[in-house]
Amino acid sequence: MSHDASTKAARRRGRLALAVVAFLSIRVLVALYRRVLAIPQRPSWPPPPDAVTSAAAQAATETYAAQSGTRPRGAPLDFAWSTAATIEPWVEGVNFFPRIFADVEAASSSVHILMFGWREGAVGTQMAALLKRKLADSVEVRVIVDRFGSRPYSAAREMFTDLAAAGAEIVVNDFSPLDRYGLFPDRQRFAWRRDEFGRVDHRKLYVIDGAAAWIGGAGLEDHFESGGFHDVMVRITGDVVRQAQAAFLTSFRGHGGPLPDDLSPLFPEQADPGTTPIALAEVIPGGLVAASQAIHEQIDATRDRLDIVNAYLTDGDAIGQIIEAARRGVKVRVLVSETSNNAQASAALRHKYAELIAADVEVWELPGTVVHAKVVVADEFVSFGTVNLDAWALYRNSEIMMIARSREVAELLEERLFNPDIARAKRGEPPSGNRERLESWLWDKLTFFL
Repeated sequence: MSHDASTKAARRRGRLALAVVAFLSIRVLVALYRRVLAIPQRPSWPPPPDAVTSAAAQAATETYAAQSGTRPRGAPLDFAWSTAATIEPWVEGVNFFPRIFADVEAASSSVHILMFGWREGAVGTQMAALLKRKLADSVEVRVIVDRFGSRPYSAAREMFTDLAAAGAEIVVNDFSPLDRYGLFPDRQRFAWRRDEFGRVDHRKLYVIDGAAAWIGGAGLEDHFESGGFHDVMVRITGDVVRQAQAAFLTSFRGHGGPLPDDLSPLFPEQADPGTTPIALAEVIPGGLVAASQAIHEQIDATRDRLDIVNAYLTDGDAIGQIIEAARRGVKVRVLVSETSNNAQASAALRHKYAELIAADVEVWELPGTVVHAKVVVADEFVSFGTVNLDAWALYRNSEIMMIARSREVAELLEERLFNPDIARAKRGEPPSGNRERLESWLWDKLTFFL
């Protein structure tokens, strides 16, 4: 074969190889988009007629546990409106951590923790040590942690391995392609379906003795105790705790955790079922967006007062609803960080400052801390939990919140959170200077990915 013929053949092989690589790259990108970036939704709010009531929470859990091939996305329960006996919001880790630890210390039968961020610092190791003492007292301990937020296979491995050795049953939401299923660390196996790929479990929930629940935005991490991150945790009792228990247990089973044959001890009758209307709502990847739709409805229905504190407010629909509320005469206050841990999200929001301010929305920036709370007070309706107002939390990750109708709780949140924070905050101002305006404009166009 001549030199020219050999060169042409080599070029053809090269072009074929490039075409194959390009084809495979496109397939990978399409699969990545569908698995990670796509936003499937189904009508999820208000709760449908067959939504799980507090009375049916145990039965719904038993039905799910009896299925074969359970997986995390296979447990998207719709929860009906229920009741709470008490709803106690606490601001700052110095206020809520001692109360959470006291509840765990007082536990007599079970402690369940679903936690995005549980790290090996002082707070995290203190909780692990407390749980080991409770295990020695024959209290059952079940845990769900997120691989990305808690690092159970790397930095925090020793802490979680020791806790598992003491008898805690731990499962991991594994957002990586190497998705493992079953009890950490020695009873896991590879999950070929990769249901969790690219989807973190951002929820934070404690259920103690099936009688009290804690929900909010704070992880078991030192910066929540030191004040570096500014957050809220809420303690709830009443019938709704039975639904919180169902949310935990179905997720635990979905990750391969074993459940006891008799679930009735985990669903005790509540000493006081309560009378305050409250609903548990979640976001579960695959289409359940009850929490997202509930927040949108909450904002749309506001008549007089709308106060929002959120870590990452970038969703265009939510911002548009806030502006429309102000234009129809609602007094609107939005509280965010002066300096966030997500500079891109902050820049995207600042691009909207001029429009927000023109509509008479009060935008406040809190200095000296990272605002991490996720609370909405809309007239007498309050919502609190883990849902940031961005595309990842509203549509892609696993999230949890509760929404209650209570003027008393609304006023308590004003007293403990909004009024003190706004008193020390400064007014937000639109970007100034060409570079800042360009950066904020650019990040605003990329909010789908933030």
